[in-house]
Formats: sequence, structure tokens, C-alpha cells
Amino acid sequence: MHSNPILLTEKSKYYSTLGYINNMSEEITTIKVCPHCNENNIIKYGKVKSNNAQIFYCKSCEKRFVETIGTPFYRSRKNNEIWTGYFENMWIGNTIRECAEKMEISQNTSFSWRHKILSYYLKFFKRKSLYNDVDVMVRIYVQNSKKEKESALMNVEKENITLKLGEKVFFLFTKNNDNTIEFLPFDKYPLSRLSLKRRLDMIFSNVKKVGVYGNNVIKSYAKKCVDEVTRVEANSELFIYERDMRSWISGFWGISFRYILNYFNWFRIYYVNNKMYKETRQYIYGTEKVFSGIW
Repeated sequence: MHSNPILLTEKSKYYSTLGYINNMSEEITTIKVCPHCNENNIIKYGKVKSNNAQIFYCKSCEKRFVETIGTPFYRSRKNNEIWTGYFENMWIGNTIRECAEKMEISQNTSFSWRHKILSYYLKFFKRKSLYNDVDVMVRIYVQNSKKEKESALMNVEKENITLKLGEKVFFLFTKNNDNTIEFLPFDKYPLSRLSLKRRLDMIFSNVKKVGVYGNNVIKSYAKKCVDEVTRVEANSELFIYERDMRSWISGFWGISFRYILNYFNWFRIYYVNNKMYKETRQYIYGTEKVFSGIW
């Protein structure tokens, strides 16, 4: 059984919206199986009146389900035109309030939709193993949310890190041998020396040369795992990526830590799509803050 069932029909009224960034992952596909029993003995069973979404019936488990199950549009009564308009406004960087006003929905709905969409695409984020020659940038982020349970992160050893308000966590931004740039929650601050080498061994198991920037402790321990350890060059694409991501994030009026992975992934999607973040309000505003000396 699929832990996150996703069923999209080729004729889905919502498929055009999802298709906007489907090229980010080959795993976003049409899955014609029942999300309840994983059997393909399904038939069409009418449509939802409010949004014309296709209903299916499974002859094996005798359960019904809608084609949008597992997507941001599941159980939504809004039609495709509203969703498409919202996504386009969100994509160019309009605020939650602006998106709500333009699409004539409430601000709570606008906020919910943003994170439904971002959380959906985060499901398809699959890290590649680092190999050969890589760059690593280390950054610290502070937990600023009162909802501790919802701020838990999974580190490199697939352990849940639960952070209290004000606690810090290390993130690694990595550039792989094929120039793929990704992010990885690493560990709480301060670093535990007992587990540091073990975790770095896991990350650098196939790495021969690594450039590290942002933390001398991690750099020194990397020397125990990798044959050659250097400093990340100033003209590295990873420097540009991390600098522009900070400018883009600073263009928001506050981001709760419990949504930080959503925003990291959102920027990554922009970056892969011809660096489209440069056209957003957030990046323009964040860059102006830097040049004006405000930030």
C-alpha cells in the first residue's frame, strides 16, 4: 500500500496545474491503482459535482475514491480556474494576502493552499548520494516556532530531531559531482563529537574530494573521512545558490521554522527552472534590502 497515495488521471482538470513543475521529478506519474488496497481493479464511478473531479470504484475492496486523493486539491470544492490562478500568483511571489484578494478566497485558505502545494512537492524530493568531488556549505537556523512537534526534522541518520523554541540546527547545502544542489538537515547545535564522524562517514562514503565552508569543526572531521578537503571556492555555484536563497528568503515577512523545508524546496524548484526566483517579489525585495544596507 502507498504511504502517500497519488492518483492522477491524464484528463484530470487539475493535471495542468501540477504539470507546471512536473519536470522536477519523474516520480509524479499517473498511478491507476486503488490507494486503499493497491489493486488495479478499478472503474470510473461518476464525478464530483462541485469540481468535476473523477470518482473511481475499486471492485477488490469495494471502496470509492476521487482522482485527486493525495494531491493538494483533495476534497477542495474550488474549481481548476481558481487553483490555477492561485498557483500562478503564488509562483510569481504575491503574498498570501494578495493571492487571497485576487482569487477571492480567505487568507487562511490562501495560507493553507500555499503549504499544501509545497508539502506535496516535498514528497518527491529524493536526495542523491554524494560522490567524487563535491562542495558543502554549512548554515545554522534557529527554531522560532512554538509548535515543537511540527518542527521536528529528520537528520542524515533518519533520526527525528525535535527542537525547542530558540534551539539551533545545522543544515548542509551540497553541490554534487553532477552540479545538483540539495539541502540536508544535519544535527542540533552544538555538534556532538561522538556522532559527528559517523554521520560524515555516511555522507562522504563515496566522496574523494570535498570543499567545506561555514564550520571548521565539520571541516576538520571531514579530513578523517575524505582523502582531500579544501575550502569552497568563491566562484562556486554553491556560493551563488546559498547567497541568492538568503536574499529570496529575506523577502518574506517572517517564515516559521516548521515550514523551513517547504521554502528550501520551493527555492530549489525555482533554481532548477531557469533560476525563476529572480522574477519573484521576494528576491527583488530581498536584494533591495541588501543593497540599501537594511539587511
